[in-house]
Amino acid sequence: MIETFKQLSDPQLVGSEGRLSDYIANNCDLDLGGLPWLEDKEQDTAPVCPGWPRVGTPLNFNFFPNLPDIAGSNYFSNTFIVSKWAARIGLNSLRGAFVVEPGARVEFRGQYPEARYFGFHPNDMDLNNLNTLRDAELAADPGFRNPYVDQSAPASGQYYTATLVFTSPPERPQPNTSYVGERKLGGANQFVMNLLRMYHVDSGNRPGSGSVPLPSLKIYDAAGNSTLEFPECDLFKSGPDVVQSRRRFPALPVIDHRAKKQPKWSTSSNFEAQSDTLANADVQYLSTHYSSRFGELLVIRGKFLSAPDTRAGASPAMDSQVRLYNVCNYNFWNGSAIQCLLDNELIRDSEDFYTLVISTIEDRPENINESSATWLDWGPYLDGQVSFRYVYRDNPFVQAIAAGLRGEPVTPGLAIYVPQAAHCDKKTFEQGGWLACLEANSNVY
Repeated sequence: MIETFKQLSDPQLVGSEGRLSDYIANNCDLDLGGLPWLEDKEQDTAPVCPGWPRVGTPLNFNFFPNLPDIAGSNYFSNTFIVSKWAARIGLNSLRGAFVVEPGARVEFRGQYPEARYFGFHPNDMDLNNLNTLRDAELAADPGFRNPYVDQSAPASGQYYTATLVFTSPPERPQPNTSYVGERKLGGANQFVMNLLRMYHVDSGNRPGSGSVPLPSLKIYDAAGNSTLEFPECDLFKSGPDVVQSRRRFPALPVIDHRAKKQPKWSTSSNFEAQSDTLANADVQYLSTHYSSRFGELLVIRGKFLSAPDTRAGASPAMDSQVRLYNVCNYNFWNGSAIQCLLDNELIRDSEDFYTLVISTIEDRPENINESSATWLDWGPYLDGQVSFRYVYRDNPFVQAIAAGLRGEPVTPGLAIYVPQAAHCDKKTFEQGGWLACLEANSNVY
């Protein structure tokens, strides 16, 4: 799967698709417009922070097939090959991965970032999720406090230590520790991809590591001897543009077959794949598809859930209905996130409901503001995908929303939070607002 993702994001594929789209535009009179396609090489961040050789930010990750969240979410990763033989002959790295032996451990010591959410997400050789070390469950080092638990704790300068141990889980696991020596489905694990995810850093919708350096990394062998060490590293000390890609896929004139006139929702984290494929185990993903075949607009409506607006100074530990949720719309074939909005950026009406309207600029309803609706740009495409991310997945509100979209019974008090969606045309919305669009599709609360 990792090799497949590399091929799907290869600049050569950009060029192949780009030349195809140019041919269609020139010979078939079918040009969707948009920004011109552009090949660009992979950005190498390893020389800056060798302990974290792979980085995904809003500036270098927004292309096929990633479908990222670009509202200030950043992704940092390192990989480990488990090999007793390679470790014993003194290999520290192999094919871009750090080498560890069975029974080894890796310690990450870092500062809690200024972000709405963060966590360490190790994945096994099948790209299935292993035990996540999430922010609120990472106990602080002695003398420090966890700001994701203690609202009075300072936002930064507080240290924690997270550990990966390359053994099977014991009967009594240690705190702040994920045991990664066994695959999720059983059997010895020989490869770990570890992702450090930071969602919605407080500094804004741009690259960043939560206003703190990336954690230090120290590898120990099975006997407890240190074999490799990297200090804390500020990847963005020279500015956020240190990690940037200009790569851009073309706007292919392709219709997504998954779009239905009455939108169908998926609650899968991984495109219904057999593996978790590196999805975030803390996130409930909800996705549906829309197409110009069925209407000029997609209208979505639901009850607003409260969440801590950390960019406005709220503590991530404050009492709220959920930690966070956001909404992004994409063109799958282009691979880019067109727009991503945080929960607190959604406009609400007098009843505390939000309404989303996705359309091209030309089809943007004239009464969008009077309708207390939030507009998302459809972009220069024939179709699109809209996705919600909710944290945490095991939150009762989030579980009820997912159940409702799967068609399972939900109590009336929770059903109002389940988003309702309908294709619509501009005239209908301008004449009757969201209600006319949902009624036209027999899709009303």
